[in-house]
Amino acid sequence: MSGVANHYKFVLTARWIPEKSDAGQQFMSLRYWATRDLGVGFDYRPLIDQLKFNATYRLVSEDPKGWQPAILLGTSFDDFTSKGVQTQSRSYFATVSKAMPNLKFLNITPSPYVGAVWIDRLNETRPLAGINFAHKEASLMFQYSGTDSHLSLNRKVNEKLSLSAIYWGMKYPGAALRFRF
Repeated sequence: MSGVANHYKFVLTARWIPEKSDAGQQFMSLRYWATRDLGVGFDYRPLIDQLKFNATYRLVSEDPKGWQPAILLGTSFDDFTSKGVQTQSRSYFATVSKAMPNLKFLNITPSPYVGAVWIDRLNETRPLAGINFAHKEASLMFQYSGTDSHLSLNRKVNEKLSLSAIYWGMKYPGAALRFRF
């Protein structure tokens, strides 16, 4: 999220994972950055014709020269798996993230994060964790969503557009794009 609100007011994302349920197979999100720290928008799932509100608030900004991490709070309506069954629910999350010093020999910046998500319909809290390895043009992200691990390889096409290959739950391949304007 670093830098998103600095240059562009809108971020459009789209994801396609053909092996997921109808609720998770196709997903689009449009977010408006009202301020540098507040993003609000809508998520749309076309196969079930569902439109839901999302929001992210950066409570604390990361200090790029020091050790102060960023703290994010947010809400969205997602699909979750519980005991092998997928359900859709409003969720609320908090994360702490920090870009670490650049690994000069690889020119990669690791950025770990940890947090938690509370899932309304399941009435449970799950841990969140991950790490992003960012290069100038590409990044590799590993995520743990409380029950499943996910991997995505992202390639920046230009300043506004990036494309991703996804390995959702380490079993479902998919693709995504992000367009900023």
